[in-house]
Amino acid sequence: MVNNMIKQEIIELLEHSEQETIFSFIAEYAEGDKRFYEKIKEALLPDDDEEECDLDYYRTKAEECYDFSDHNGYRRRYDYYEAAYNASSGLNTMLGDASYLEKQGKYANVAAIAMAVAEVIPRNYENVDDSMGRLGGTFDDAIELLCNIIKNENVADSVKKEIYHWSKKEANNSIYLSYGLENIDTIYEVCCEQFGETNEVLAELDRKINEAKYGYDKCKIVLWKIRFMRSRNLDIHDVVQTYLDMDKVRKVWFEQLKDEGKLDEALQIAEQGLKIADQQGKNDWKKSMFNIYLLQGDIANLLPMAEDLLVHSRWNFNQDEIYQVLKDHTPAANWQNTIERLLATYEKGHDYDPFAAHIMHEHHLWQRLFDYCKKGNITAVEKYENDLIPHFEKDILELYHTNVEKQALVTDSSAYEEVARMLKKMRTFADGNELVDGLLEKYRKTYKRRKNMMYVLKGV
Repeated sequence: MVNNMIKQEIIELLEHSEQETIFSFIAEYAEGDKRFYEKIKEALLPDDDEEECDLDYYRTKAEECYDFSDHNGYRRRYDYYEAAYNASSGLNTMLGDASYLEKQGKYANVAAIAMAVAEVIPRNYENVDDSMGRLGGTFDDAIELLCNIIKNENVADSVKKEIYHWSKKEANNSIYLSYGLENIDTIYEVCCEQFGETNEVLAELDRKINEAKYGYDKCKIVLWKIRFMRSRNLDIHDVVQTYLDMDKVRKVWFEQLKDEGKLDEALQIAEQGLKIADQQGKNDWKKSMFNIYLLQGDIANLLPMAEDLLVHSRWNFNQDEIYQVLKDHTPAANWQNTIERLLATYEKGHDYDPFAAHIMHEHHLWQRLFDYCKKGNITAVEKYENDLIPHFEKDILELYHTNVEKQALVTDSSAYEEVARMLKKMRTFADGNELVDGLLEKYRKTYKRRKNMMYVLKGV
């Protein structure tokens, strides 16, 4: 009787106390009393013998995150955006609990929570508006948690088997792909590589390849099969040859041949790839051929390929890397002609390329650099200002003057700041002070009602 009275008194005390006060007391007391620490962990942590995942329990909790009924059980009107936010918040709370349990080694519960969260999202997707991608992010977090469990050596095989069988079943459910939740394949792939039986997994992947409706899906599964076979040290030659018309499969084979030192075979694969690839793929294969030529020391083919990449594929690769190779292997007597060919191509184009300006600067081609920078914005001229001023000071000042006049027409704070910055810069030029003073007088008359602009210009 006395114990019951004490228990009731404690319950009432807890009910009328601030959470932070309770948490702080428990933490401090547990820190000083190991028996209390062990006791409270035993009482509050779920009983998890790692033999099975209580998935049904967590499925129910996950479904409750989508409960949009009122207290009487009637479905109330709700905002679809808000519904997605609320569902995601509830599911994220469950994942937060799972992350905590993972630290405590309660892996069966972690797996059950993550599987339940992942399951519930596509099955309720039509009930919310997830255009902001919150639920998609929650789904990815659940999959990542499951991947961590599969890769964790401390997790019992019984838990991993549960995830493996679950992922195999769910990966075959088209509802995930219907809503772009393709990461369901990721957990199945990880399960296969870490835990699945080799023949069973290969048979399943072959079935998926045969049933794939679109080339993209088929290629993705073929690459998956190749990765799996490599993880089991199996020969991928036959698979690659069967699907060599797929560009990404061809790249896998190219890299393997290159790594094995079979450079002539790798080059042949790249040349064939170049013939059948789309424009982006052609650029990639040119770079692959460039790498082989470099490894082979084939200068005769390396130099024209380097020029081709710099001129026609310059946005796709590290220009500095290719330029350095070109520079290192071009005979000194031919270097000037090489530079002229490169720059002539850049100068014919309508777009400003910072790399071309860099080459002009490196070779002190001041007139060409100044003319080329004018094709870009004012920032291009400013970058090389110190080297250009001795040759084109009046011209640069006039460019800055023109830019300031344009910016002064714009009515926003960033434009005012830009005007002030440029005017200060112009004061450092010969004849700059006189020009700036005239502009300030003009702006104070013309734009006197722009208080923010007048305030900024006080500092010039």
